[in-house]
Amino acid sequence: MSIKADSYLTRLKISSNILLLITSESQKTTNMVVLTLRSFSCVCLLLVTIFMSGVSADYNTQNFHYFCDHTNDRGNYTANSTYETNLNTLLSTLTSNTEIEYGFYNLTKGENTDQVYAIGLCRGDVKPCECRNCLEHSRGNLSQLCPNRKEAIGWYEDEKCMLRYSNRKILGLMETGPAYFMWNLNDAPQAEEFNKVVKDLLDGLRSKAASGDSRSKYATANATGPDNKFIYGLVQCTPDLSGPDCENCLIQSIKEITSCCHGKIGTRIVRPSCNLRYETSSPFFGAQAYTPSMSPSLSPSLSPPPIVTTNTSAEGSLFPLLLRV
Repeated sequence: MSIKADSYLTRLKISSNILLLITSESQKTTNMVVLTLRSFSCVCLLLVTIFMSGVSADYNTQNFHYFCDHTNDRGNYTANSTYETNLNTLLSTLTSNTEIEYGFYNLTKGENTDQVYAIGLCRGDVKPCECRNCLEHSRGNLSQLCPNRKEAIGWYEDEKCMLRYSNRKILGLMETGPAYFMWNLNDAPQAEEFNKVVKDLLDGLRSKAASGDSRSKYATANATGPDNKFIYGLVQCTPDLSGPDCENCLIQSIKEITSCCHGKIGTRIVRPSCNLRYETSSPFFGAQAYTPSMSPSLSPSLSPPPIVTTNTSAEGSLFPLLLRV
């Protein structure tokens, strides 16, 4: 997992008995480890995690979050093996595919123990060319940050895209981990009213995204919170999920807000199968790049979001980060 940003507090939960706290400010990094160990293997995992977070890649690892086989049970592939050839061919095909315009890619190559599965997903407002470029950068980062790992997943540029691959079937499988949570340190005024508006907003978006088709399960909108301030919301599922699985994934994430981020003016909860985000400072998404022909109407309680062409960060530059594996 890599986090490189100014003034960040990172909380990494590697397992139930290991907690790694990392404070990063500009180019200075401080690591503090609080742990209770049951076996030396946990120490090895911790050292590998700290080492991996400092690896430098040719591609830009700024704002790139990743996990290298978070359960540590998929193993490594051998250099120059058939599996490596299949993986490289698959990822090259995925990131160069110009026929798909809706931002979701799923491919497989090989047979038996050499079979590789890959999924690429771009945020709903990311145009096809920008999507492929994002996935290509993610591919470069994962190949260097997770060398020879059969399974890896990474999110790039504020979840603009997600790339994952594995030697197990991942298409159509609803998975809520590994996950990372980020929230703004600033508290919302009139917190209870704010929390209700946020929940209503995300619940409406959840239903709209789940009703999407096999190409797109994505929804954005805004709602008016306390003091007439807009709250901007976004949810997305991988479109290979069924509608109920998409809803279930997002329901779990919405419930997590009360535990990690209650009353905060900005939150992100990012999982392999779904993600959500809300902010108050300004819209952080643009016009939808792909619109299904049969798009359900927005709930009456939700307003269409303003169209923007750039992404902006939320109020305040300090976000804690909690990772759950």
